[in-house]
Amino acid sequence: MSQTIPELQIEVRALQAEVTALQESRDKLYKQRTSCRVTVSFPKDNTPEAIAEFQQQTAAFGEQWLQQIAEIDREIKAIEKELQQTEPVYNSKQAELDKLLAGEHWKQVEYDVQTGEKRLQAQARRINQAAALLESEIQALKALYDQINPSYSEWYEQPTEIVEFAAKTIPCAFPSSNRLILGNKEIEWEKK
Repeated sequence: MSQTIPELQIEVRALQAEVTALQESRDKLYKQRTSCRVTVSFPKDNTPEAIAEFQQQTAAFGEQWLQQIAEIDREIKAIEKELQQTEPVYNSKQAELDKLLAGEHWKQVEYDVQTGEKRLQAQARRINQAAALLESEIQALKALYDQINPSYSEWYEQPTEIVEFAAKTIPCAFPSSNRLILGNKEIEWEKK
């Protein structure tokens, strides 16, 4: 029977709570068993009647103690039997849930990779479009400079550079075999 993840999670939580409760009950019984004690009060005198009464009380306390231990052992055995039946079911359901969750995780990872790759490519195209526009604007600035600068040189009666072209590259996205590289592209000064 195939279950959905939420159904399985509810069942696993219930089984886990049951296993935990059984283990806690068993541990409590083990502590109770180890704390079972018989208190012995020795007679104040050594008369045969006092010794006989002491032996009789000790035998009764011993019998009562053995019955308590036997009852605790029966309860422990019943709990361990229930644990032996419940733990494998819990472990099986937990393994099934883990497998389904792992499958869901990998589906999400696959989806993220596929959509992420498309988004990265789209962003790289926008970067390259902006780079091409920037390069054409830089070339327009250079063309304007080439046109106007001679007039400035003539005006000042000496060679003048009204614009310094220090930039040599423009950021650009380049595809590689399994990734994108954000690098620099040299400005083509002669392009118009």
